[in-house]
Amino acid sequence: MPYQIAALLAATMWALSSLVAAEPVRRLGGPRFCRLRLILSGIVLLFIALFRGEWSSIALGDLWLIFLSSVVGLVIGDLGLFVAMERIGPRRTSVLFTTNAPIAALGGVILYSEALHSWALLGAICTVGGVMLAVNFGSRRGVADAVFERVDGPLKVGAMWASLGALGQAVGALAIKPVFEHGSDTLTVSAVRVFFALPLLWIFAKPIDRLAKSTERTPILRGDWNRMFFSSTVAMVAGATLLLYAIGHGDTGVASILAGTTPVIMLPLLWIVTRRSPSLGAWVGALLTIVGTALLI
Repeated sequence: MPYQIAALLAATMWALSSLVAAEPVRRLGGPRFCRLRLILSGIVLLFIALFRGEWSSIALGDLWLIFLSSVVGLVIGDLGLFVAMERIGPRRTSVLFTTNAPIAALGGVILYSEALHSWALLGAICTVGGVMLAVNFGSRRGVADAVFERVDGPLKVGAMWASLGALGQAVGALAIKPVFEHGSDTLTVSAVRVFFALPLLWIFAKPIDRLAKSTERTPILRGDWNRMFFSSTVAMVAGATLLLYAIGHGDTGVASILAGTTPVIMLPLLWIVTRRSPSLGAWVGALLTIVGTALLI
């Protein structure tokens, strides 16, 4: 599979997951949702990794890189993402989270001597600009109280968490790239990343909750488990693995930029869910993103 297609599929998985997870994240709290979701992801990935039997593909010398990617990308990155989603909703979180793309691209140039040629550079600018335009103008008036748009608490605090999540995602992606260059199996690496992150999130659960000021402790409904399982399977098992594949088989910057098209893919999905058409500016941004994506592919 071309790595560009894998990155776009990852973006699609995350768009679907964000819409499904938005309501339980608001009600259960970002850190709590993140911990429970990771348990479900770990169970699914464990069965897949055991079935594939590719544990030997991971060199012992690469475990520290997987651990670093796990701590920065999952513990910090995912936590920042869900705390931001709890506070400012998935749409605003998405526009800030896309800043991981230029960070990863710059890191790829510095660390791995990757280069964006003229057409690819133009495509990157169009894609990132289109995503930000689409998200900034993605909402019409009258839906500010919806689960997708409501802001709980100071906007700048939510923005800080989203930016922290973006930084974690970018650094985690850069840390894991050498592992795949050594021939490691993508799904097995995904499983090991989750196993490293799980105990850390639970050991430091109380300090994390206090830091995030997450006070939601409502009972978990049966439907919440269904949504968490969907989110864990689609976003973590499928989406994150596809992104790791894209990073391992192509340029980190291009893969991250294409994976950052999640908010644009989310536009028609939000239209279906809210029954409100996105604004003209959102569609212009989406068109610009499509042009940029075509140049990158």
